[in-house]
Order: sequence, then structure tokens, then C-alpha cells
Amino acid sequence: MWTDDLTVGIWEIDTQHRALFAQLEKLLDACMVGRELEEVMEMIVFLDGYVDTHFEAEERLQREGGYPEYEKHRAEHLIFRTNLERLKAELVESGATRDLVLRVNQVLIDWLKTHIRNVDAAMSEFLLKKSGQLADMRQ
Repeated sequence: MWTDDLTVGIWEIDTQHRALFAQLEKLLDACMVGRELEEVMEMIVFLDGYVDTHFEAEERLQREGGYPEYEKHRAEHLIFRTNLERLKAELVESGATRDLVLRVNQVLIDWLKTHIRNVDAAMSEFLLKKSGQLADMRQ
């Protein structure tokens, strides 16, 4: 599921993104063998901690680098946090259902690939250019 075009060129961020995709692959693999209901809980628990660590890392780098789109980027993180809270509330209220599993998969795959390819890539390009380390990572 991880592809090289998702690399943004900042080691800390790329490492965290790869860890997230590895966890998502576990959920998708569980879906293939009928264990998705057990795995979706693990995914949501993982996401709960992951978003705090990952979003803080991205936001810290943006603040330190004077990224002009910081507030817009942070707003996208807040939207994702809100969506995660909704999924967690549904998990508590209804338990692990196939519908929940499908929505978790879809939200993660669509949002992350779009967010990484567009929003994170723009952030990275700015920060790498500012630091003099810009290299075209998308060749």
C-alpha cells in the first residue's frame, strides 16, 4: 500500500507515515481472512496515539520552519481528529461492525493519500527549500 510517491523527504515524517500504512495493511490483511472485526479495534487504538505523535511532529516542524500554511494544515489535522472521534464513538456505541471497518479503511486510505500527496508534500517542499535540502523526491 505504501508507494514511493508518498515520500515527502523528511525522515521523521516519512517514517511515521510508513508506520501508519503498515498498520493499515494489517487491517486490510485481516479483512481478507475474516478477522476485520478484531483488527479494527486495534487500528483505532493505534490511531488514537499515532495522531497525537504524528500531528504534533508535523506541526512542530511547521512552526519551527515558519510554514505560511500552518493554520490551514493544522485545520486538516483537526478535521481528521474529529472524524477519528466519531469512529471511536461508533465503536463504543455499536461495537465493531463490518460497516465501521469499511469506513475506517475508506477514510484512512482516501484521506491519507490525498493529504500526504498534496498537503504534506507542499509542507515538505517549503521546509526543505528553506533549509536548502530540497531534492525532487518524486522522480
